Amino acid sequence: MATVELHIANDMLDSFEAIRPKLNGRETGRRPSPTAMGITILDMEMDGAPDQAKTMELVLQLVDGQPKISGIHYWDKHGIFLAPVVPFRKAVN
Repeated sequence: MATVELHIANDMLDSFEAIRPKLNGRETGRRPSPTAMGITILDMEMDGAPDQAKTMELVLQLVDGQPKISGIHYWDKHGIFLAPVVPFRKAVN
């Protein structure tokens, strides 16, 4: 489990509350962005996040008028995208 930053526009915070229960993690803190006005940074403990993850981004889609999380992208402290780890099936001879 890693603690990562999720940057959200202030006017989207209320909408975020609708999808929060669908995340596999919990918020541990919140603060205004020191570099971008109108942005709040949420500190999120995320199950399944890579240990080296620093920030995250939610990929959302609207299904029947409701937001649905279709993916989560993670980046390390250098801003490098962390590709998901996909387990390979064991070869059967």
